[in-house]
Amino acid sequence: MKVKACAKINLCLDVLSRRSNGYHDVEMVMTNIDIADVLEIRELEEKKISLICNNKDLATDETNLIYKAIVLLQKETKRDFGVEVRLEKNIPMEAGMAGGSADAAATLKAVNELFQLGISTDRLLELGACLGADIPFCITGGTALAEGIGEKLTKLKPVPKLKLLIAKPKAGLSTKSVYENLDIDNMNKTGFKHKDVREMVSIIESDEADDIKTLQIAKALNNILEVPSLRLLPLIAEIKQIMNDNNCLGSLMSGSGTAVFGIFDNDSDILGAKAVLEKDDRINYIATATTV
Repeated sequence: MKVKACAKINLCLDVLSRRSNGYHDVEMVMTNIDIADVLEIRELEEKKISLICNNKDLATDETNLIYKAIVLLQKETKRDFGVEVRLEKNIPMEAGMAGGSADAAATLKAVNELFQLGISTDRLLELGACLGADIPFCITGGTALAEGIGEKLTKLKPVPKLKLLIAKPKAGLSTKSVYENLDIDNMNKTGFKHKDVREMVSIIESDEADDIKTLQIAKALNNILEVPSLRLLPLIAEIKQIMNDNNCLGSLMSGSGTAVFGIFDNDSDILGAKAVLEKDDRINYIATATTV
């Protein structure tokens, strides 16, 4: 069985507070794009889990989310089955584009179908949330408002087909480091004014024409995690500036970074920005994409 695992971008992301267990309450709007990993999954006679990947930088042992997803399904069904997963990795790592989460979500759905485990979608969402906050969204896909730690989803209308340019610095930032440097409790105490995520929801849910809606989405882009990330890695701000200098409608770091995406009106401006970014050897990933 061959399946795709689509990347996501955050059109907006707000962190409301930190829980006592270390997790954070968030509000964010996410949507899928057409950059995707490809997973080929087959049953093995031998009762083992085998993960093979074209990217040698990716761990293929029990620490990988694909591996963890299969183990979770085995425990859930009390069945011991052998699985081989061949992963073609196309989503950049440490990018804030849910590459690992998308792979885990695709694995949960595909293994459930391949082995006829009979697990409901609602239960798959619960299992996914045990592995990572973005996995429930990656299971449902589309465009959604996510609340709680990211597991409470409200499906939204599809966004217009946005023309995107994505660039990622070689340097990565761990999610843990970004959140630690955010210090949201102190920001709240000192009167930090949060952007209203509901504004983005209203734009997406409106009946405006796609061209108007695209402009409105681009102007409403917001990610509170840019506050620490731009300080930790100023190159993120430089990438945004290059996109803006080339007639980008709006640019944003996705998730906890470090990938930056820009929304453009036409291919000519995308190519102009891409040409400038390609000259910078601090950037190791540049791609065009569209929302799906």
